[in-house]
Amino acid sequence: MKFFEEIMMEEYLSEAPIAAKGWTDKSVEKFGKTIGIMPDEHGFFEVCVRRMKSRMGDKSEGFCSSLKDREYNSTYWRGKDKTKKEIKQAVKKHPYTK
Repeated sequence: MKFFEEIMMEEYLSEAPIAAKGWTDKSVEKFGKTIGIMPDEHGFFEVCVRRMKSRMGDKSEGFCSSLKDREYNSTYWRGKDKTKKEIKQAVKKHPYTK
């Protein structure tokens, strides 16, 4: 029997690849340069949310997460204080399915 969190995660993952719809590698890179930090760098999420909060309000967190999701091709980068090694292992183990 699956736990509720697993079911919700599966539903989210099935929708996640379209969360950053319209964004290309080039546009994500350009955005990263604009805010001064790239999506695969530590601190991107916080800087992105601060930058977009005035434009998007509460949706800024989802927007910034979707850019990182797109960069990593997974949601498993998420988690406070994960090391780069932990992120790499988790993302490799749990990529989006296409």
